[in-house]
Amino acid sequence: MPFVDDTTTYPVDCVFTGRELDDIDWYKADFESAVSEQEGLWIKNGGPTDEEWDAYIKHLTDKCGMDKLLTVYQNAYNRYAGVDTAQ
Repeated sequence: MPFVDDTTTYPVDCVFTGRELDDIDWYKADFESAVSEQEGLWIKNGGPTDEEWDAYIKHLTDKCGMDKLLTVYQNAYNRYAGVDTAQ
């Protein structure tokens, strides 16, 4: 399954299903809040240790729906790009 290249801007005209929009509404605010808060702390106090980074990723995944958001955006991008994922 292709992924959005890190130098590519996510297309603004991707279309989301109703379920995907519900998932975005459910998780995005908490996810963005957690990221902003942690970024601020790291800017103020220095970057994370490996253990802090691992705990941060676990928190984003377990509590903030990071994997669900990634799946929603990846699926919308795949439809946009015409990628057949039914293999």
